[in-house]
Formats: sequence, C-alpha cells, structure tokens
Amino acid sequence: MKKLLAILLCIMICGCSKISGSLQSRLEQQIDAASEKPVAAANNRKTYFSYYLDPSIGKVSSDATSNVFTADGIEFAMSLDVAKIINEKYYPEQTVSHEQALKLDVIAETQGILTDRSGNDIPYEAKIYQYDENHVLLALSSGYVNFEAMCRENNAPAIAGRMIEISRSVNVSSQEVLAAYTTREGIDYAGTPVELFENKAPENGSIEELLVGYDGRKTEPDDEDVIDDRSENDE
Repeated sequence: MKKLLAILLCIMICGCSKISGSLQSRLEQQIDAASEKPVAAANNRKTYFSYYLDPSIGKVSSDATSNVFTADGIEFAMSLDVAKIINEKYYPEQTVSHEQALKLDVIAETQGILTDRSGNDIPYEAKIYQYDENHVLLALSSGYVNFEAMCRENNAPAIAGRMIEISRSVNVSSQEVLAAYTTREGIDYAGTPVELFENKAPENGSIEELLVGYDGRKTEPDDEDVIDDRSENDE
C-alpha cells in the first residue's frame, strides 16, 4: 500500500512539473516560430502606425491607439505605448517601466530580440500569469506596442505567436504621436522637465486621461484604412 501511494505521488509530482515545463517550452517555440517567418507589408494603416493583419485574424474594435482582435475564438488587445515614445524622445536618460504591477503568479515568461520588417532589432517580453483556475492573463510587449489577452492556458502560446507576428510588421509614426500627445515641440527649457502625464490610472481606459488637462472628452472612433496590397509599396 505504501509503495502504491509512493508511485502515485511520484506520478502527480512529475505530471505537474511536465505541465508547467510544457507551457514554458510551447511559449518559446511559438515565439521562435513567429520570429522566423517573413514579415508581410502593412495592410492596415491607423493615424499613428501601420501593421499587417493576417486574414485569419478578425477585428472587433478600433480607436486611434488601440485595436481588439480575435483569433481562434479568442480576443486580444493591441495598444500603442504612447508614454514610451514620449519618454524615449524627451527623457532618454531615464529608465521608466510602464509595466503594470500585477499581483498574480507568473507561470511562464520569456524575452529576447526580434527583427522587424525594416531590419531593426526590437526587444520583446512575454509573461503568462495565472488569473484563476480556468484562465491565464497573457501580456506581451514588443517595441512600441503592448498586447494583452485573457484565455485558457493551452491557448496562450499560440496567441503569443500571433502577437509577435503583428508586432514585427508595426511601423510607428513617432513624429505624429509626439505632435498629437505633447506640447513639448519647439520648447527649449532648462531646469525641471515638464510633467506630461499625471500620476493616475485612466478611468475610461483612454490615453487622453493620462494627459495633463484632460477634460473628460471621449475618444472618437478611429477611421482606419485597410491598405490594398496592389497599391502598397514595400517599405
């Protein structure tokens, strides 16, 4: 009886370790595979950036700085990291992390360098958090875009691969972002830097709420152009 219990305990321990290790390895495999694929020319253009969206991925909603996509029945969000663009332009000597402090256990993570369509190296970081018994939270940042998804654990690695594919095709118009979200252009100041953002979380989920002087206006839907592949020139 004791021998049988010992065997069962061993199977349980090995089984749990195998599941955890499998998630980590599958996350790395999906990202590695997506990193090696050819990068297609952008077929969607927003106000501040363009990107390629595979026909198998649907679009749920969109505004000027973000999209919600769906793939294999799973929704995931992509948002432009406006704060990072501003910080790198005007405060390059400062290292600022915009990662949210999540009180969740990380069950898989990886990071590295990707090559985008223009041949630039861009850093990425992917983390999978245990959200509840049935769901995980996938958070991935790559260059100037961030992705999030809530899904089943088994689906997370494949969705991470989708995120990587999109991120490698992103081309950001930094000057357009800076012109729209800062008043710093043309100002040569000395002393204390101008605080562009208030230290508070957005109430309605829009980047405008982080700007000093936000008056509660709602973000208008973005008129996004789908680029005709026949007229799109390779960058």
